[in-house]
Amino acid sequence: MIGLITKDFLVMRKTLMSYLTLVVLYIVLAYLDLFDYGFIITFIQMVLAVMPISAFAYDELAKWDRYAMSLPLGRSGVVRARYLFVLALTLLTVAAGLAGTALLYLTHQSDPLEMFVTLMVSTTIGLLIPTILLPVSYKLGPERARPFLYAIVFIPTIAVVLLVKAGVLDMSLLKGMDLLAPTALAGGAVLLPLAGLAALGVSYLISCRIAAGKEY
Repeated sequence: MIGLITKDFLVMRKTLMSYLTLVVLYIVLAYLDLFDYGFIITFIQMVLAVMPISAFAYDELAKWDRYAMSLPLGRSGVVRARYLFVLALTLLTVAAGLAGTALLYLTHQSDPLEMFVTLMVSTTIGLLIPTILLPVSYKLGPERARPFLYAIVFIPTIAVVLLVKAGVLDMSLLKGMDLLAPTALAGGAVLLPLAGLAALGVSYLISCRIAAGKEY
């Protein structure tokens, strides 16, 4: 199991190093007040959420799946390793986000609660993307699953913009969150990624069923 997770990190190591360089650059830009923290952490989450799909593409190119699915771990074990890879990336992102929160708070006296809520929301988004894309990738393959990524990202965004412009969705309600106690707001924010983890668990079960019935 650990070997399969390590394999994903080794396969994606060059991509990870490139993204790490971007993260450092964006942190510097945030420190200089040239970029908003919320944009940076959301961007990082979105990028890392796509990495498991890229790992799928490399596996398909190398015909790895045919070998991996015959390992003693079984098909469910191989699927589990890919989902644990997602969780490992999520933990790395959360750790980087918390470090950035602490840095900006100490140097700029930024609102740590606002940054924490932003981190929890972006983490949830980062979990929901692979929640949808991984079962689709197991079913259709990584290349045919890529259009679903754009649908996941752009359709909700466009829908929200249209609903706001039509007056159906009142974004001013978000301002009411400022009236909540900090502990209540932080507690509610923590529940969001927990819901994302629950959804990821359901996604794992679906992927296991798809992999069990698929011919490699």
